[in-house]
Amino acid sequence: MRILVLGAGAVGGFLAGAFHEKGHDVSVLARGPHLAAIKSGGLRVRRPDGHVSTCAVTATDTPGDLEPQDLIVTTVKAPALAEVLSSCKHLLQRGTPVIAAMNGVFWWYGSGFKVGGQTPECARLDPGGTLADLVPVDQAVSMVIHSTNQVVEPGLIENRSARNRFVIGAATAAGADRIRAMLPSLQTDTARFELEEDLRRPMWHKLLRNLSTAPASVLTGGMAYEVLNDPDAQPIARALFLEGAAVAQAHGFAGLGDDVDSVFAPGSGARQKPSMSQDVDLGRPMEIDTMLRIVQDFARQAGVPTPTLDVVVGLVILRARLVGGYPPAGG
Repeated sequence: MRILVLGAGAVGGFLAGAFHEKGHDVSVLARGPHLAAIKSGGLRVRRPDGHVSTCAVTATDTPGDLEPQDLIVTTVKAPALAEVLSSCKHLLQRGTPVIAAMNGVFWWYGSGFKVGGQTPECARLDPGGTLADLVPVDQAVSMVIHSTNQVVEPGLIENRSARNRFVIGAATAAGADRIRAMLPSLQTDTARFELEEDLRRPMWHKLLRNLSTAPASVLTGGMAYEVLNDPDAQPIARALFLEGAAVAQAHGFAGLGDDVDSVFAPGSGARQKPSMSQDVDLGRPMEIDTMLRIVQDFARQAGVPTPTLDVVVGLVILRARLVGGYPPAGG
C-alpha cells in the first residue's frame, strides 16, 4: 500500500518505520533539519535493544506533490490538524481513510453517539466544522497510542517501549470494515494494531492518565513519575483522575476509576514529562481544548462537578498563554 504519515516526529516516525518494515511504500511529511536528515540518510529507528533500522521513505514538506494514497496516518497534534489536512486536501477526495493519532478527544467523538438521548456538544473539538468538511465521516478514524518514542536527533527516532500497541476505531461501520481489511498488512513484530468497535472507552482510559499527570507537570515542570509519587501533588492528581472518571461514567463508560490505586501505586509513572509539558517547554501550541477543556464541557453538560479540574485548567491556560502556546483571552 501507499501510506502517508503526516508528522514524522516521535510516534509518526516510529509508525513510518514499522510500515516500511512491512514493505509498504511510505511517504512522510516533515520539516526543517528532520526533513533534511531523512532525505539524506533515511529515517532511522532505534529499538530498545539498540538495533537501528534505516528506512528509505519518501520525505517531503509539500504533500501536494504526492500521488494518491491508500492510507493516511496523521500524528500531528490537534491545534495543527486542520491546517495539515488542508494541505493535502486532494489526497482526501478518493475515499482514503484518515487515521488521526493524537492525545485527548477525537473530533468525531459525537458522531452517532448519544448521552442521555442527546449528542454531546463537541464544537470545541472542530471549530467551524473544518475537519468534518475535510474528512467525510466514513473516512474518519482515530487511534489511541500506547508507545513511547522520542526524536533524539534529526532523522533518528528512539523507541522506548517493549510493546507498542495502537488501538484504532472508526466513526462508522463502513469505515471500520475498510480498516479491518487493512489490519493484517499493517501488523509487525514491533507494532501491533487493534480495532475497537467503539474507540471512546480506550480513549477515556488513556485520557484519565493524561489528566492525572499533564496539568501538574505543566505547572511544576515535574515528570509524570514525580507527579504521581509526590505526597503533596498526588492528591491533586488523584482528584483529577477521579473527576475525569465520573465524566466518562456519565457518558456510559463505567468502571474506569476502579483501577485508581494501581495508577497511583508507589513507583508508578513514566520518568519523563507528558507531551503537554514538553510543549510548554518548547512554546508550542498545546492540546488544552481536546484534553482538558472538552472534559469540562462534557462535565457541565452532564451535571458532573469537577472542582479540581476547573481550578487547574485555568492555571494551565495562563501558563500556556505566557509561552505563546494558547490563544490570548478574547482572541
